[in-house]
Amino acid sequence: MEKEEKKYTCNECSDNCECDEHCDHNHDGANDGPIIVEMEALDGEKVKVEIVATFDDSGKTYAIANDLGNNDNSYIFEVRTTKDGDMLISIEDEKEFERLCKVVDELSNNS
Repeated sequence: MEKEEKKYTCNECSDNCECDEHCDHNHDGANDGPIIVEMEALDGEKVKVEIVATFDDSGKTYAIANDLGNNDNSYIFEVRTTKDGDMLISIEDEKEFERLCKVVDELSNNS
C-alpha cells in the first residue's frame, strides 16, 4: 500500500454522471457497477481510483482503492459519513496507516 496525500473532490458513479463535491446518487452498494472516484493530489494532479473493497476496523470504516492509471498503486482511506454523504479521508497518522496496511495484508491472505 502506498500513502498518498489526496482529498476527495468528486465522484463519477455508474450512471456516468459528473458529480461535484458530493453525489445524490445511491452509492450504498445497491448498484452492481464499479465505484470510480476522481482524487486530487496536493500537486493538483487528478487520479481516478476504483473502490475495490471496504472493511471495518476499530470502529471505523475504511476503503481500499486501486489507481486506474497505475495498477501498482493502491490506497487506503477512512470513510466518513456526513450529512452530505460518504467522504474519503486520507490517513494522516503514520502508525494507523501502517496498522491498516497489516490489516489489509491479512484480509488479502485470507481471501
